[in-house]
Amino acid sequence: MTIRYATYMHLSVSGTQLEGFLLGVNFHGFACASHQNKSHDLKPPKEYISDSFKIFKEAGIQCIRFPLYWESYENNPEAFIEELDTVSSTADAYNISCVYDNHQWECSSYLGEGIGFPSSLFVNSFEPDPNSSKKPSIQQLRKFWDGWWDRKLKTNEGQDGWDAQLDFILEILKKVKNKRSTIGFEILNEPQVCRQVDFRKVGNYHDYIIKNISTITEKPLFFCFTFAAVLGVVNLPWEQAKAKPSVNVRNNIVFDVHPYPPNFLTMGYYKMVSSLMNNVAMYVGEFNVGTSEWMTINEKQFKQYIKSLKQFNIYAAAFWEWSYKIDDTHPAFNLAKVINDKIYPNRNFEAFFNISR
Repeated sequence: MTIRYATYMHLSVSGTQLEGFLLGVNFHGFACASHQNKSHDLKPPKEYISDSFKIFKEAGIQCIRFPLYWESYENNPEAFIEELDTVSSTADAYNISCVYDNHQWECSSYLGEGIGFPSSLFVNSFEPDPNSSKKPSIQQLRKFWDGWWDRKLKTNEGQDGWDAQLDFILEILKKVKNKRSTIGFEILNEPQVCRQVDFRKVGNYHDYIIKNISTITEKPLFFCFTFAAVLGVVNLPWEQAKAKPSVNVRNNIVFDVHPYPPNFLTMGYYKMVSSLMNNVAMYVGEFNVGTSEWMTINEKQFKQYIKSLKQFNIYAAAFWEWSYKIDDTHPAFNLAKVINDKIYPNRNFEAFFNISR
């Protein structure tokens, strides 16, 4: 671990000017990112993990964000834990730090093309989507997120949803909390609300999870920006500030934001939210040029984004994403290529890290 990061680990969160600027990527796994409700997931190339971390080391990457999916754990817990151990051990070997992220995107593969929450939360109350290539309907998303924040969702065995997710997070913590490369843990990627009153409930959820996991680790804990999932919910800075954890724990608490793109206007908004949260430290867990289809990225944009991130005193940022899967509809998202069953950096990756040095 670098001296810069060790210094940061001992700084208080509120009102701190963080030292340095660590630039990295989101790292896409296989067993930790498998869809529970799809029969075929593209397998990674040979030596995917070790080759990737070797490339990161040579490029000067100091930290990565590793998205982990609850449904992948439920799908195959043995393979999930084995890969988690491999990634964390490889990170130790290459001296690359990791943020472990409890990730969800579009809720769950049970409802369509998304991934995240496991089938055990849906089978009793939701109809599965037979078309796994489409996004979940607004009605299904609203039903899920309203039930989640009201704490009404239970697993098929009758366990409270928050407690079931806490058990999953604790399994991750047990495996990697003592690894030298472990930076910390993210509670939930991109929580969503469909009612204005739920920003406060997101804060209650953060408090509940953090209070429990802080008893077994002193590592920093990350909470993510809350997204408005439907029209009519307005994500005003003072509303967003209600989602901040308020529980008093020994861990540093860090605010994860996802600017697509990280221009001055977007970063200024996040900075305003941070100030309303008593200047909680900001971490950019994801960024790219945008989320619209067919967008590309060039060296000029890279330079602008890195300049903007540094201006706002962000300690670390992770580009979306390093993956053996090629995103055909989002060219800017691709950082790697596979040739003869081996992973290699592509032009986006090379341009990004040449500019950032």
